[in-house]
Amino acid sequence: MKALILAAGQGRRLWPFTTDCPKCLLSIGSRTILEQQLHYLEWAGIDEAVLVCGFGAKCIDRQLESYAGALHIKTLYNPFYAISDNLISLWVARSEMEGPLMLLNGDGVFHPKIFQRLLRSDTTSCLMVDRKQTYDSDDMKVHLCDGRIVRIGKSLPPETVDAASIGLMKFSAAAVESLRDTLEEIISDETAMNSYFLDGIQRLVDRGFAVDTCAVDGLPWADVDTPEDLHHVRQHALNFQLDAPLAQDSPLYRAAKGNA
Repeated sequence: MKALILAAGQGRRLWPFTTDCPKCLLSIGSRTILEQQLHYLEWAGIDEAVLVCGFGAKCIDRQLESYAGALHIKTLYNPFYAISDNLISLWVARSEMEGPLMLLNGDGVFHPKIFQRLLRSDTTSCLMVDRKQTYDSDDMKVHLCDGRIVRIGKSLPPETVDAASIGLMKFSAAAVESLRDTLEEIISDETAMNSYFLDGIQRLVDRGFAVDTCAVDGLPWADVDTPEDLHHVRQHALNFQLDAPLAQDSPLYRAAKGNA
């Protein structure tokens, strides 16, 4: 299976850390976010990775020169990264959409067993979600019916929210074809430049395509969007390692469950 990593944005909310460094190259422990993603993807059984880059693309290329793993890695460039959200990065990668696909954001930090759990899902398309007690304005929220997505978006009414996306999903080969067709349809819309890739998933759902979900159930993950996020992930970096089981009384567990 191929992994598609959307890593084009600069991450202005992370300044000054991303003044000259793309988010995916920020260090967490002994690895960068990108190095950890690639390492865990390979561990989970992924054999190919495609990165959509933008800001700091040459820095990413230099980092990949020292990559010593077995993944076959390719990079693509999104020339619109400064004026668009990540749906455009997904559209830039449409030529790579053949066969089964895993899709993730380049600023996501995940426990490796999350990748394993997603790959073991036997559904045609599946979004990894976290069920929390409270949701903030930045969460990409989902409303579900029997575990399938009905609505997805940041501004869903609170009473309809059942979980939040963690920015990681997979598609079967047949679902990838539908996704590619949907992207070609969306790109002509004047709102496309300011849309997230999950807006494309909503379009699939509206067309009657079933998108299932799988919960992380306490396994740690984080979006690194702010200096506070970066500090939190660095402080708890060991908890994202495969050989560090998550204690239910740890601050990271409480954060994952929405109680921090």
